[in-house]
Amino acid sequence: MTQSNHPLEKWQTPAIKDRNQRITERPKALEINALEKSFEHKGKTNKVLDGIDFTAYKREFVCVVGPSGCGKSTLARLIAGLETKEAGEIYVENKAVVEPGPDRGMVFQSYSLFPWMSVKENVMFGLTQSGMSKNSAETEALQWIDLVGLEKFSEAYPHQLSGGMKQRVAIIRALANQPKVLLMDEPFAALDPQNRLRMQQYLLEIWQNIDITIFFITHDLDEAIYLADRILVLDANPGRVHEVVNVPLPRPREEDTMLSPEFMATKEYLESLVHPPQPELDFEEKLSMVRLVPVNAEVPDIF
Repeated sequence: MTQSNHPLEKWQTPAIKDRNQRITERPKALEINALEKSFEHKGKTNKVLDGIDFTAYKREFVCVVGPSGCGKSTLARLIAGLETKEAGEIYVENKAVVEPGPDRGMVFQSYSLFPWMSVKENVMFGLTQSGMSKNSAETEALQWIDLVGLEKFSEAYPHQLSGGMKQRVAIIRALANQPKVLLMDEPFAALDPQNRLRMQQYLLEIWQNIDITIFFITHDLDEAIYLADRILVLDANPGRVHEVVNVPLPRPREEDTMLSPEFMATKEYLESLVHPPQPELDFEEKLSMVRLVPVNAEVPDIF
């Protein structure tokens, strides 16, 4: 499919095209080359990722979507250095990824906070582990806590916080170490719709004010469109790059952005990629799926 006849081309205004072009002129923040990953299960080798190639640029917001089994979370864990790759290369700002490192932060769906530490102590943890003095770490942590509006809860413990508040703490704890790339694996999936939107807005505000590239895994197409500059769409079994979609929406984005025709068109197009229509079963195939008794059995014989 050429760019001129792409279903979203009509929404790619000159301003959006110019912004996308400027993004690709920035230095590379994340580079993935010919990445492959397999798992062994019951004596069989299952290929999860097959030949993934992708580049994210400095301060870009990338979302990753795809059907179940496409390897989205595995991809994030490989970038984080939490899994070992079978083949290929991963670079963060031209440095090869071989293990976890401070140049990458990660936020999971579960809040992953230390329950015995206060909000402030959770945010301080990575800073003190990297050699920062306690006083400097406390000052730095309080600045991050203030940034996400939790200054009144700096001495609170995780069990005293709502789900959205816990995720704000998890995000700033990852960001406090000043990683180059922030990896987020469905971080808002457990939140109710209202808190989910609020967290998306918090995240955009943080991202717009600091030097960070975000690689965000989600199954929610609305979330991907609302957040991303580009969306990496993966096929499943094995995971391969199907397409990289430029989101035709200006920034900053507001809640009513989700009601715009370009948003709706983008969602419809992504639906066609992630959940393509399946061929209609004929009458006999449908019958075979629901038949509970042998074809020639008499009904009284089975009661």
